[in-house]
Amino acid sequence: MKNQKLLTLNIAIRTPNSDPQTQRGVVLIMVLWVIAILSMIVLEFSFAMRTEIYIAKNFKEETQLYAIAEGGVQRAIAELIYKHDPTVQQKRGKKLEEIPLEQREWMTDGRTYSLPFDQGTCEVKITSESGKVNINVVSEETLRKIMKQLSLEEGMGDIVVDSILDWRDPDDFYRVNGAENDYYKSLKEPYNCKNANLDSIEELLLIRSITSDLFYGRKKIKKEGEEVKVEGIGLRDLVSIYSTGEQIDINSAPLPVLRVVLGIPIGIAQSIITAREEKGFQNQADLLQKVPELSQFIGQLSGRITFPSTLNPSTKAYYTIGSQGKSNEGEAVRGLKTIVKIDRQEKAGYKIIQWIDTLH
Repeated sequence: MKNQKLLTLNIAIRTPNSDPQTQRGVVLIMVLWVIAILSMIVLEFSFAMRTEIYIAKNFKEETQLYAIAEGGVQRAIAELIYKHDPTVQQKRGKKLEEIPLEQREWMTDGRTYSLPFDQGTCEVKITSESGKVNINVVSEETLRKIMKQLSLEEGMGDIVVDSILDWRDPDDFYRVNGAENDYYKSLKEPYNCKNANLDSIEELLLIRSITSDLFYGRKKIKKEGEEVKVEGIGLRDLVSIYSTGEQIDINSAPLPVLRVVLGIPIGIAQSIITAREEKGFQNQADLLQKVPELSQFIGQLSGRITFPSTLNPSTKAYYTIGSQGKSNEGEAVRGLKTIVKIDRQEKAGYKIIQWIDTLH
């Protein structure tokens, strides 16, 4: 009986649950599971924190670039106010080479000016609306010449011209290649034909056959068997709703307008741009004296170009300002576009007409 009790006690002591090695193995497995779970939690937390850091960094960078672009707009407005101020102009009345580069008057023909900032750089372009043709009053003949210069596909230019004329005229009668309510109402997202003047040039995108490529000037070409888009001349570079009519200010007309609207060869157009850098043309005689090679084309330009003065107190001038902030690394970009009216009768000397937070 005594031996039987000893045997039972010995068996109880040697059961698996009471084996020290087994107990250590179970503890090790539990520790490994805890470590694995904690590792997953730490990794997830690290990933979330890294994402938050990137979001905060991108937000900070975008805010800085927006401020840089806005600073470029304000600098451009200041330059335009100076341009229309007789006192400033009198001080600038020196030869171009005598004026320091940073003090020279900004041109309003769409050329790029670069401004340095601590966090990046800003590229600013000013384009005078008087250097374009008014889309609300431009004649059918001029429109057809413009479409021909833009090298549209056969028949497409006629559709675009007739559709623009139908859009802005007050009646519901459509031209041969035009469009009225019946066309626009049949679209997937229907709307009415305007039958009135355009309120912005972006409204052109609503008109039949005017694609974003035609408006922005993007063209498709095939490169290495692949279709890519390249930047070119678009309608937005040529037309305005703020210019006086078909007459174009020769002192501020950008290169696309000189080439496409006025039909001036590129070499002579470049000569015009260079000649007006020091001082704008005063009249036709001054223009021909500085750019004599233009004399053979002056007949076709008669009545189509003007020489307005910016120093007339009653002058109200409209300008488009494009400003683009770029980071020092050159990867991030933020753009702004605004149209301003320079008017000395305004309290601030100017008025914002349009503000777009994205620059195309």
